[in-house]
This record gives sequence, structure tokens and C-alpha cells, in this order.
Amino acid sequence: GRSERRSTAMMRVGRVAALRSPVLCRYLCTPGSSTSVAARRLKSPVTWASAATTLAVLYAGYDMQYRRQLHRQRTAGRPDLGGPFKLQDPEGKTVTQADFLGQWVLLYFGFTKCPDICPQEMDKVSNVLKALDERGQIVQPVFITIDPSRDTGERMKNYFSEGDFHPRWLPLTGSFDAVKHACRAYRVYFSKPTPEEQARGDYLIDHSIISYLINPEGIFMDYFGKSLSTNEMESRMTVIIKDWEREQFLRQNLPIWLQDLVLGPLDAMRPEQTSRANRSSPK
Repeated sequence: GRSERRSTAMMRVGRVAALRSPVLCRYLCTPGSSTSVAARRLKSPVTWASAATTLAVLYAGYDMQYRRQLHRQRTAGRPDLGGPFKLQDPEGKTVTQADFLGQWVLLYFGFTKCPDICPQEMDKVSNVLKALDERGQIVQPVFITIDPSRDTGERMKNYFSEGDFHPRWLPLTGSFDAVKHACRAYRVYFSKPTPEEQARGDYLIDHSIISYLINPEGIFMDYFGKSLSTNEMESRMTVIIKDWEREQFLRQNLPIWLQDLVLGPLDAMRPEQTSRANRSSPK
């Protein structure tokens, strides 16, 4: 009766509206449309696993960029530090910056006759290194003397064997010019004793109190002054090492285009590496 005629009229109106809407008409008029959509989804190369992996990589890249930006802000205006040096260990063996490639290095410049500042800093650094050792973050500490006339190989060997320092400390000495070259590369200030003081052999040296962190590629990463506590220095070094090693992992395992997307071009991130490599080595 009347209700049947009303439903028939509504169906006609719906068909007319569908015909006027290309999208709706294509959906309603294609036979087996729901089945074909499901089939296309099954054939799609995008899976939940691949989508999750992509999101994880993008998040890691975002986190890396965020941390790098924080590091840039903290080190804005930092001078270009680092360069080649040629010194000797306590046994007289020649040691250069190239011998430390492939490992993290912490440089400290001081002298063995320093009455208090140097021993305090080296104690602090030793405690930091022990904490990093427990995390598996191995760093090689290197002590470069600024007093080569008194800090002979024999004296430094005795000083480090008798002191309660980290056992990996490697002391280095050399000629005054070789030591000065290494200090200049890291902008280390130290006062030179007068001839009278040198003749007496009893003098103190005013100098910068800073430790320098070098990555396994030989590139300067950060510096740590006397004002930092043991925990603060340990925390900063842990973050720097972890971020650098994470970036190396991603660059070794991601395709080039994805590296550039999430990490940025490699050459653009290290403009200072070329300038350091071109510096002349000490004779």
C-alpha cells in the first residue's frame, strides 16, 4: 500500500543522488567493491610491521636532530679545537693523535709538580672513567705535560704508578716545541717559567684546567672545566657518547636517502673535519 509506494520513491531518490555523485556512484555501482578493496589491502606492500619500523626510524631521527640542536646551542661559538701532535710515552715511544683513532679519548694538560689542582682534577676524571667503564663506555685518558723540562718519562712513570689514578692514564711528554704545538691545537694556556726559576727547578705553572673529549674519528666533541662535578661530567659524556654511537649505527644500517632525511648529509654535519685534516703535523 502506501508504505510500499513511499519506500519505492525513496529508493528512486537514492539512485538519482548516486548517479549525480561520481564517487558514490563508483562505490555503489561497482560489483564486489568491498571485496576488491579488501583484496587490494592484502596485496599492499605496507604492513603493520613495516609501518612500525618506519615510525621507529623517524622517531629516532627526530630525537637525534633534537639532541644535536641542543648540543649546537650549548656549543655555539665554540672555537675549532684539535689537531695533530707528536709526543713520547714514558718508555720513549713516539705517540701521535693517529694512534688513538678508533677509541674515545679524554685529554688533560697539566704537570706532575702541581700541588693540588691537577691531582684533584685527575681524581675526578678517574671516578668519571670508572663509572663509564661500568656502562661499557670505554674512554682512554691521556695526560699531556706542560712542564717537559721536569716531567721526564721516568718521573711521570713513577708519578702515575704511585698515584691512586685510573690505571689507563697514559702520560705523554716531549720537547718544549712539541708540547707547545699540542697545547696550541687545543687553546691551552700555560705560563712559561723564567730562566731563573728553571735554574732553581722549583716553580709553579699557571695553566688552563680543562679536559677535552675526542671521538673515535679524532674529532673534538666537548670540553669539561673544573666547575663541573663528577656526576655532571659523567652525565654529559654519557649522552655525547651514546648519541654519537647511535648516529654511527643508523648511518651503517640505513640507506643513504634515509640517512640524509633523518640525520642530515654527512659532509654538512662535519665542515671542520676537512680543515683539521689539512693542518700540518709537528716535525
